[in-house]
Amino acid sequence: MEREITYPVAIVIERRDSRNPWTDHIWQVVDILPESPKHKGWQELPSATSSVEEDESKAGLNVRRFCYGPASVTLHRRLGEAYDHNILTQQPAIWVMLDDTDDSPVPFKLRGVTVDPYEAQGFLDAAEGLAERLPMPAPILAWMAAYMQQMPEPEQFKKRKRINFKREDDQKFGKDPIFTEQGKKLP
Repeated sequence: MEREITYPVAIVIERRDSRNPWTDHIWQVVDILPESPKHKGWQELPSATSSVEEDESKAGLNVRRFCYGPASVTLHRRLGEAYDHNILTQQPAIWVMLDDTDDSPVPFKLRGVTVDPYEAQGFLDAAEGLAERLPMPAPILAWMAAYMQQMPEPEQFKKRKRINFKREDDQKFGKDPIFTEQGKKLP
């Protein structure tokens, strides 16, 4: 079994004009593509006309999509328990974590793409950048399940045997003992 394996993906992020007076744009990761793009870095995608985008364009809102690649999802041999928790949920997920930057046209740089819910939770707890939870695409789920089947069963918990405590008769630091061996307090 390989120590770690990777799967190439591409990330699609969307920038929408905001109706909120405090912010100009709303950024949201909207899709994970289970293939690596031919370009590197952020690339603007041609606008596709969906019914939602048509409604927003009629309302005067601008929607732009950008694709980032190449990115990869990496599975490590030692993180099987975390992957199990993700797969056993009703909706297996993949998380995209982006750090803030001053670049344009997209003010984010990729920190990582993960299927480890604990890693994603740590990033969310930091409350920096942008983290989005997306449904896991079927090809990535099948790839992950195949890797999980190769993993050996985790070691069973073994309780350590208790080592008897050896009591020192001499009390250190010049203090008298508070308790006797029977557990009673001395007068």
